Amino acid sequence: MDGTPVRGGAQPVRARPAAWSEHKARVRQALVDAALELFAEQGYESTSTEQVAARAGVSPRTFFRYFATKESVLFFGEDDYIRSFVGVYLAQPESLSEFQAMRAAFVTLAPGVARLRERIRLYHVAVASSFLLRGKEHDNQQGNLALVARAVATRRGLAQPDESCELLAAIGILAEQRAMQRWLQGAPSRSLGSYVTAEFATLADLLTSSLRAPATQ
Repeated sequence: MDGTPVRGGAQPVRARPAAWSEHKARVRQALVDAALELFAEQGYESTSTEQVAARAGVSPRTFFRYFATKESVLFFGEDDYIRSFVGVYLAQPESLSEFQAMRAAFVTLAPGVARLRERIRLYHVAVASSFLLRGKEHDNQQGNLALVARAVATRRGLAQPDESCELLAAIGILAEQRAMQRWLQGAPSRSLGSYVTAEFATLADLLTSSLRAPATQ
């Protein structure tokens, strides 16, 4: 039913809000999945919104009800992860150092990320296919760095992040990105969380050994 009145004076039948919300979420995800597959298969520039819509089983007009541009479908929801990280990071106990809290937050989020392994793999293939997308990803990463630096500042009780907050944010995100790449290239049986833990441990060892004075003969 489309919500218009029916014969006999019956009230309009409308879709339940929850059902409509679920339908929209399914269509949106179908478009995202279709775009990722096509961008990875044939490259971003070689893929049209019409092709994405067809792969998802909807009309081109429907595509533009959900996404303003072809680019926006690829980066949909990207902010969700880093905002989730900020929330988990700020919830870590004060007994943990900032470095430990950052590692714990990434490890906590890892199981949810692991369920999206194939989508993440396709995303990286798609981004690598386009200079435009690589530039957009760089801009997004700068935004992520700013969010994490502000979270570090908040944990320290600072009104604004200083240079050390920004440096710690950059180091933490680098460790997480290296863990992600190793996980995508490694055996599916090994957890993302274990890679995160290993990268942070390597980083801690590196910093410790670099600060240690060389032994004298």
